[in-house]
Amino acid sequence: MKFNLLIIIVLFFLVACQQQEPGKQLIDEDDTILVLVDGEPVTLPMLEYMMRQRNVSEADHEGMREILEELIRLRAVANAAREEGLDREPRVRARRMIQDLETLQLRYFDQIYRDYPVTDDDIRAVYEAQLDRAGDRQFQIEAILYGDQPEALRQIARLEDGEVTFDELLASAEATGMGVDQPLWVDRSQLPEDIAVMLDEIEDGEVVGLPLETPQGWRILRVTDSRPIDVPALDDVREGISRHLVRQRLEALVEDLYEAAEITPMLPLDEAQSETE
Repeated sequence: MKFNLLIIIVLFFLVACQQQEPGKQLIDEDDTILVLVDGEPVTLPMLEYMMRQRNVSEADHEGMREILEELIRLRAVANAAREEGLDREPRVRARRMIQDLETLQLRYFDQIYRDYPVTDDDIRAVYEAQLDRAGDRQFQIEAILYGDQPEALRQIARLEDGEVTFDELLASAEATGMGVDQPLWVDRSQLPEDIAVMLDEIEDGEVVGLPLETPQGWRILRVTDSRPIDVPALDDVREGISRHLVRQRLEALVEDLYEAAEITPMLPLDEAQSETE
C-alpha cells in the first residue's frame, strides 16, 4: 500500500514538472527579480534583453524606466490571459514551444559561429576554387524549353542532322508559347560539369550537344557570344563567400544532429493529421 502511494506521489510530481509553465522554467534561481506583478516576476535579464533590442544604454534611465513599465504591462496582460486559461490552448502552447526552439537554435548557431569562425584562409580557398571552376571566359546563351528529356534530345538530333535550324525551333517555340529564354551571360561554374566541358570546345553560334535539366524542364542551349570573364576582386566578394560558408556549415551541422538524434515516433503521421482536423 505504501509502495503504491509512493508511486502515485512520484507520478504526480513528474506530471506537475512537465506541466510547469514555460515562463517559470526560463527563470533561474540566480536571476535578479525587479518586480512581481500579481506574484509573477519581471527579471533583470528581461530588462537587459529589451534594452539591447531597443539599443537603450544603461545611462538612459528614462529609457530603462519606459521599458520596465512596458514589461510590467506585458506581464499583467499575460497574467490575465493565463487566468482565462488561454495559455493552455493547443495552438498557443505550440507557438510558444516553437518560439523557444527557434530562440535556442539561433543561440546555438551563434555559439558555433564564435567557436569555429570563418577564417580568411577559408574564404580565399573558396574564392580560388570558384575561379578555377568558372574558367577564363563567359558565354552568352539562349535557350528553348521542352517539357521532357526525350523531346529535347530529339530536337538536338534534328539540329545535328540539319533537319532544322535553331532559329526555326526558336520561332516555332515563340509561336506556340513554349518557354524561350532571353540571352544570358554565364560561366562554367554556373552549369553542370558535362555541359561546362562542352563549352570549352564550342564556337559562337553552335548548339550545346546536351540538354540542360532545370526545375521547369529541359533546355536546349545555343552559345551566341563569348568574352573574357570579368573576375571580381576578393574583397568585393569576401562577405558573400563568408555568408555562404556559414550557411553551409550550419546546414551540415543540422543534418549531423538530425542523423545523430534518437527519434522515436509516438503517433503515425496519418493519425496525427486526423487529430488536427
